Amino acid sequence: MRSTTFRERDVPLASGKGIVPGVLASVCDHCGEVVSIPQQSVPRIRETVKYSRHPLEARIPRHLIDALILVCYELGFGSSESKQTILFRFYLLRMSSTKKLQGSLEKLSQSEEAQGRADARFSIKLNDELYDIFLKLEKTTHLNKAQIVKGIIIQMKRDILDEKKKDLQEDIKDVLLLAA
Repeated sequence: MRSTTFRERDVPLASGKGIVPGVLASVCDHCGEVVSIPQQSVPRIRETVKYSRHPLEARIPRHLIDALILVCYELGFGSSESKQTILFRFYLLRMSSTKKLQGSLEKLSQSEEAQGRADARFSIKLNDELYDIFLKLEKTTHLNKAQIVKGIIIQMKRDILDEKKKDLQEDIKDVLLLAA
């Protein structure tokens, strides 16, 4: 038997696939290891597990990654990867919920802007809901992951860099600020 003290700790998940930060845990005073988790910490752990992440990876032409970065610069957020991810998620949701934009994905993915050697790796993680939306988009459009990613990036490039849609830019800026 050893004495323990409740402390805030980053606790690894039993699966080994993640860590829940800042959990109240019972820590052994002798060795410093987490020995138990009190009931009040379970909801925090459950919330982390609930929002599992699904990797989305595609090989696309490098100039499309550059376009994504330029869109973030145009919106005033530099080359922040977290803002690029939020921007992509915003457009994924926007395109999946707008029939007209959904219909344009194939044309966008085959446009001159989409051409080039697919030598860049596009990689983000989506929560369960957005991953399901992506899978539905894949099914309804009959496009593969890379084609959908290319179409989404080209649409945001056209909206923000080419056509400079001010209302849309302001909406996106608000979303990116809230997600900081």
